[in-house]
Amino acid sequence: MKFRFFCFTSHLLISFVIALLTIFVVFWVWYPSPLDKALGVADIFLLLLCIDVIIGPLLTLIVAKQGKKTLKMDLSIIGALQIAALSYGLYIVAQGRPVWLVYDNNRFEVVQAYEAVTNPQSSRGDFPLSLTGPIWGAVIEPVPATVARRDAFYQAAFLQKYELVANKSGSNAMPIEVLKRFNDADKVEQEASKYPTANSYIPMIGKQKPMVVFVDKTTGEVIAIVDLAPW
Repeated sequence: MKFRFFCFTSHLLISFVIALLTIFVVFWVWYPSPLDKALGVADIFLLLLCIDVIIGPLLTLIVAKQGKKTLKMDLSIIGALQIAALSYGLYIVAQGRPVWLVYDNNRFEVVQAYEAVTNPQSSRGDFPLSLTGPIWGAVIEPVPATVARRDAFYQAAFLQKYELVANKSGSNAMPIEVLKRFNDADKVEQEASKYPTANSYIPMIGKQKPMVVFVDKTTGEVIAIVDLAPW
């Protein structure tokens, strides 16, 4: 029994360390807060991760028996299945990660990896499918007549760096006070107090939940993404 418990705790500890590293990559690199909420990744991924972390060690507890001839093979199979399940989960999450935050028509659109269109021959090269966090951009003006405006924001060929339109976007941004119409006033004040240089906002559209981007109205500089309803 001691041997089984040792195998179980060892496997659980290893799984826990891997889970922590995975959580760091997903929630601090791929989906920096609060984009995880905007895209609804947290609940599904954490559920899959918990199942993967728990089931593997439990299977080890069941099969572990000192002196068992097939123990190494059994543990190898369990480990391989656990790694395969985790890899598949990470692949799905990676496909949905936000790669571009694109300004267009007085709002930001969150573009996820699976829907982003890159074309090395026509792209400016500033919008790769980044694995280190989303890139801020804007739709070029004018959009070619052959391209529907609603299709431009997820195609790298029609994007430019956000800095090039920052002044324009800042001038069109709305006062933070407007947010009190759609959110609890105390919460708006609390969030605004965290960013003293922010004096206006631009809506951001996420698949799961819309949010706001605090900006400096004079320069259009992005200050922070905030979990508040824009309307």
